[in-house]
Amino acid sequence: MYMKPKILLWSLLLLVLANNSFAQSQKDTAASELPYLKYKSLPAFPIRMLDSHSIFNTFNISKGEATVFIMFSPDCDHCEQLSKMITDSITAFDKVNLYLLSPMPLYQIKLFALKNGLTKYRQIMVGQDFSYFMISFFKASTVPFIVVYDKEKQYITTIKRLRKISELIEVVKNIRG
Repeated sequence: MYMKPKILLWSLLLLVLANNSFAQSQKDTAASELPYLKYKSLPAFPIRMLDSHSIFNTFNISKGEATVFIMFSPDCDHCEQLSKMITDSITAFDKVNLYLLSPMPLYQIKLFALKNGLTKYRQIMVGQDFSYFMISFFKASTVPFIVVYDKEKQYITTIKRLRKISELIEVVKNIRG
């Protein structure tokens, strides 16, 4: 009679451990199957420029400078704060290609860019992700959502919750060497 509860307890303990192990392996597998982790090279995708006629393809980004993609929404306060932090620290991004992209309507993106003075910097390109590439390939679910590639167009990191601009500057500085 004393033996049955002990066996039951050990059985439950083994079941819980096996379940946790299985859940962790599923999480690891899911993370490794994310496209940007599976394919480390900078992907080619189209960006509609602010003039509404020009399409830029990221395939044409040259090697030699770090590349940062920032998915934003024109009505996002954090995105506006981030754009101000970037322009206030623009010298730190001198050798960086910055692409601010949004899937929102182009007129809203253009207003955001003009309001925040983003069009006056050579290293900042603002455009529309009309194919929703950032959302599908990078699984971007929040804004601002930042993806960083090195000089050789190889994936470095994603930043989902940027607390200080110094975090992004540090990542970029480490790429520049």
